[in-house]
Amino acid sequence: MEQIKIGILNLMQNKVETMHNFQTALGEQVDLKFYYSATRYVDRKLDTNITDNMSPLDLSEISDLDGFIITGSPVEKLDFPQVSYSDEINELIDLLDQLNIPQLYVCWGAMAALNRLYDIDKKILPHKVFGIFQNQILTETPLLNNVSDNFPAPHARYAEMNHEQLANSPDLTIEAISENGLLTLVEANHKHQAFIFSHLEYQRNGLDTEYQRELNSSKVKYPRPAVNYY
Repeated sequence: MEQIKIGILNLMQNKVETMHNFQTALGEQVDLKFYYSATRYVDRKLDTNITDNMSPLDLSEISDLDGFIITGSPVEKLDFPQVSYSDEINELIDLLDQLNIPQLYVCWGAMAALNRLYDIDKKILPHKVFGIFQNQILTETPLLNNVSDNFPAPHARYAEMNHEQLANSPDLTIEAISENGLLTLVEANHKHQAFIFSHLEYQRNGLDTEYQRELNSSKVKYPRPAVNYY
């Protein structure tokens, strides 16, 4: 039996760790093809651990895949047009929408896709949502089969999408929210598109690694440790 082929555009800062996270989460039953942004790194040299395991995004290969994932990215505080590779992302999202192969958008990837495809607005949260939270299932979906209500999951983000616009859209359904009322899972009603705001791909040390990275970053003021985690 031929393996399912899934493409993953890896936009995370820690690309190798993210690659291993998805490999662990999805297992050996699928054939994963990892990409990085071709436009973001056109003038920057990448570590060989990245170039040996991932390829620059090539839209001509997308139609050969059975599904596609766009990961999160540490650019949530920027308006979408301010992101240096926004045109590349939009071209990919448009192509995936046209092909209608199953799509999974994660965290910032979900934000970018909801904005591009359904014109949903993004807003910056008062502070980073960071930790393990319980998540309530609002609508039954095959994506949450055998998952109990109030399931725990890690969240790590600075932004959120407009709930009123989502609720009023005939094309989208909010299927799960976190205990603090933030999005966990949104799904398209007429397309093979899922938008997940929890980092279910994170492994045991993922939140701590992210916290340590922020502690050592001059760009992050007053980083907070992940709640309900340590």
